[in-house]
Amino acid sequence: MKIPASILKRLYVKNSLANQDDGFSFKIKNSLSNGTATSLSPVTVDGNEYPLDAMLIKTPDGEVAAAEVTESNTFLIKVGVEVEIHVRGNPLSAGPHTIGIGFETKEIGGISFEIDDEI
Repeated sequence: MKIPASILKRLYVKNSLANQDDGFSFKIKNSLSNGTATSLSPVTVDGNEYPLDAMLIKTPDGEVAAAEVTESNTFLIKVGVEVEIHVRGNPLSAGPHTIGIGFETKEIGGISFEIDDEI
C-alpha cells in the first residue's frame, strides 16, 4: 500500500527541529495506525546523509539506536505517541532545512518523505 507523501508529512511534528549539545533532533507522531518499524534509513538534512549509528530513537517507553532496528529487533510506532529522532553530529545552522525521513514497516512496507522546518 502506497501512502501519499502529503499524508506522510503529517507524521512530522511541526517546529520540532531543534539543536542539541551533540547534534539536533526532531519529532514524528503517528496519527495513522500502529506500525512496526523493521529498519530505518539514514536521515538527510539539506541533502547531507547522517548514518544510522548517529541516530537514537526516543519514546516515553525508552530509547533504541537506529542501527539496532531490524526484522528481529523491531520498533513499535504507536498511534498518538511522539517519537524523537536524535541525530549526533554538528548542530544545524539557523534557518530553514529540508529533512528526509524513511523506514520500513511490517504493515505497509517502505515509507519515506521530506519535510521543511527551521531552527
